[in-house]
Amino acid sequence: MRHAILIAVIGMLASICVSAAQSRPVPRLAEVARQALPQNLSSNQINAALDAGLWNSNGTAVAICFTNARTSTVFVFLKQPGGKYLAVDASLEGLGTGQIGSAPRSAYERLELTPAKWLPREDGMVMLLLRTRAWKAGQRYTVSKTLLFRRDGTILQQ
Repeated sequence: MRHAILIAVIGMLASICVSAAQSRPVPRLAEVARQALPQNLSSNQINAALDAGLWNSNGTAVAICFTNARTSTVFVFLKQPGGKYLAVDASLEGLGTGQIGSAPRSAYERLELTPAKWLPREDGMVMLLLRTRAWKAGQRYTVSKTLLFRRDGTILQQ
């Protein structure tokens, strides 16, 4: 009986070690993100954004957004052959507020840009749906925009 328990414990420890070893590519992503993202972002902010990022269904792309009073930053990280990640700056001028109206960014009480959904493609490219929410005079406005990427990081539609 003791022998069986010892074998079970060793088996569990081995599976934990294997699981931990298989989840190691994320530090590569964090490293690429630190190099690509604006320098005023802390490592904690970057790690939190990557943790909350929107991953596509097969785990080969993640989208993250940062929004503040002046700028909106959108980055997509595309997994390349060999496990490396390519950082693509897909930041939107005007945060999509041009689709809401002609008011300047400062006219909005609050702006929020979020990756909403990865849209399926059969041609090897990736398509991301972004959602912009803007609050003005107590009213919320929402618009969506799609971004289409080749695997080499070329943005075809913005």
